[in-house]
Amino acid sequence: MTTESKPRTMPSDALTKVRAVDEDALAVFDAPEVKHAILHKIWELHREDERHHLHEINKLDHIKWYKPILYATEPVPFGTNYFGKILLDENEQCIHARVFKSEQGELIFHSVHWRKAQEGGAVFGKDDELEYFEY
Repeated sequence: MTTESKPRTMPSDALTKVRAVDEDALAVFDAPEVKHAILHKIWELHREDERHHLHEINKLDHIKWYKPILYATEPVPFGTNYFGKILLDENEQCIHARVFKSEQGELIFHSVHWRKAQEGGAVFGKDDELEYFEY
């Protein structure tokens, strides 16, 4: 017998209030291993776009900079999930990334938020809401 799993949804109050990046968030999103993992994921999405014509990230012509601008957190067992909005170019195109920080301070990149291509794929505007995502 198999059971289908449904995406986990969270109430809107699961995250803290979205706020401007501070030293704590910069320590997470600018950590070399996290920054590398996020940029590598963007590269993988570009590669898959070209290979399979998915259009998940093709709105993003290039990455001019990597600047975390907003974040929210979610306390979870054994640590904290960080959800961040990262500005990538002068056209105010952003990605939303999720990173887990353990109680011991270990950082683990979780994922980049993406939607169907017709809804924008993995590229968000500066004014798009930063929200919880699971994958």
